[in-house]
Amino acid sequence: MPRKCASMNTREATFQWMEARGIRALFGNPGSTELPFLVELPESVRYVLALQESVAIAMADGYAQASGKPAMVNLHVAPGLGNAIGMLYTALKNRSPLIVTCGQQDTRHMFHEPLLAGDLVGMARPVTKYACEVAQPADVPDALEQAYHLALTPPRGPVFVSIPMNFWDAPAEPPRLRALQLPGMPQGLERVIDALTASQKPALVLGAGVGSAGAVQEAVALAEKLGCAVYHAPINSRLAFPTDHPLYEGMLLPAVPRLLQTLQPYDFVLVVGAPLFLLYPYFPGALLPPDVRAMLITNDPLEASRAPAEAAFVGDIKAALGWLAEHVPARDYTLPSRAVEEARRRSEATRARSQMGTFYVLYTLARCLPKNAIIVDEAVSASLCLREYVRIPTTGDYYTSGSGGLGWAMPAAVGIKMAQPDRPVVCVIGDGSVMYSVQAIWSAVQENAPVLFLVLNNRAYNILKSFAKAFYPGSESRLQGMDVPHLDLAALARGMGASAERIDSPDALEEALPRALQADQPILLDVWVDPAVPNLF
Repeated sequence: MPRKCASMNTREATFQWMEARGIRALFGNPGSTELPFLVELPESVRYVLALQESVAIAMADGYAQASGKPAMVNLHVAPGLGNAIGMLYTALKNRSPLIVTCGQQDTRHMFHEPLLAGDLVGMARPVTKYACEVAQPADVPDALEQAYHLALTPPRGPVFVSIPMNFWDAPAEPPRLRALQLPGMPQGLERVIDALTASQKPALVLGAGVGSAGAVQEAVALAEKLGCAVYHAPINSRLAFPTDHPLYEGMLLPAVPRLLQTLQPYDFVLVVGAPLFLLYPYFPGALLPPDVRAMLITNDPLEASRAPAEAAFVGDIKAALGWLAEHVPARDYTLPSRAVEEARRRSEATRARSQMGTFYVLYTLARCLPKNAIIVDEAVSASLCLREYVRIPTTGDYYTSGSGGLGWAMPAAVGIKMAQPDRPVVCVIGDGSVMYSVQAIWSAVQENAPVLFLVLNNRAYNILKSFAKAFYPGSESRLQGMDVPHLDLAALARGMGASAERIDSPDALEEALPRALQADQPILLDVWVDPAVPNLF
């Protein structure tokens, strides 16, 4: 039976849809083509203002990952979408469920290529899971409902919807919500049980898909049943296993020689929630040692189809890990002691104290950090050190960019804090990275999001110097464009309303860190660290 058309316009139908889907925040940087949509935005929806579109995307990315729900972003025609492209790429790699709308020019003069118009779908398609432009005003609520489901269906990701500005006042029907049943547990996991049972020395490699599926507890249960070594996948962007656990062995490095060296002692490797394997830089050779079997569990069919594994299983990661933990035979084992490693870290930090070495700064952070803290990492040249020194328990969490791009962490930390207001959020970031999205500090102040921005300031792009040191020995000290002097980051932060101070001595750091972790407003600590170039691997 045909439905009666309601006396509402597209804008009102969209607001009803947002209410029904629980969307209470809209991230963006407004423009003229968005005004017909924003003019009557309900008070129940908070417009989270970013000072640049890339910052809006990254804030929404952090919010979506930390809440587990889709976040909605509103961009402004071709220039605004262009500004957001890099962060959309990162959201795609992070598998963040974003609904990204963009105001398109008025369709009544598109033939004449008006100011700001462009092929928005063509621009967005390479960096989103799906992209479309609505052709009829009445289709806007249905297009948003489709975007909602596509963003949430594994593998999750950003979905783009272009909406012409003249559609918002056109007649529309009430939104129609749909129920979508997501894929269940992978089939055939008995093969994994058989392989684990037959293995003399198995290892688990866990990726960001475990964390985003909320399956860390299931991963711990499986590892403890097996008593096996656990690694994070290379360049892992989410916590998949508590890094303070005795079975945890660290993150695999994304280089073939180091992968082969690390995995050589094992006879079976089960990779869950990650590609097999994400690599950089290029080295020739196989990804696994000879005679080492491998299987993959993922929610991404593309990831499964290209994996150099003897078997790949596609489906719900949480359900798969829970089933394996329940059915795999338990092994007898003794938990390894980490006392020697802890003593080494303490010794290295003590030696580095006088020079304000990165080891010392991160060891000091670890000693002050609450157990439920969330670390957001864009320390780049110090990221390996951060993962080593700041151990994350089951009650904590860790996020970093899955794309390798810079500028994500500061705004993402703001979005994460908005989604998790009762937990401490610490953004550990390099000075070079700060300048990609420093405007996020302003948004943190406006949203009353008390993030601690801990800047490891080595006055250079040290990660590039590390690459040069590894592949072009001796060149790291003479390359142009590698140094970033004369930045007063504390002054920049204070200029946007945040508290900030420069830290250049161990005593100042040891006093400031505990205080900053208790602050009720955003605070930036500009910590001047030893600028020595670290080894890449």
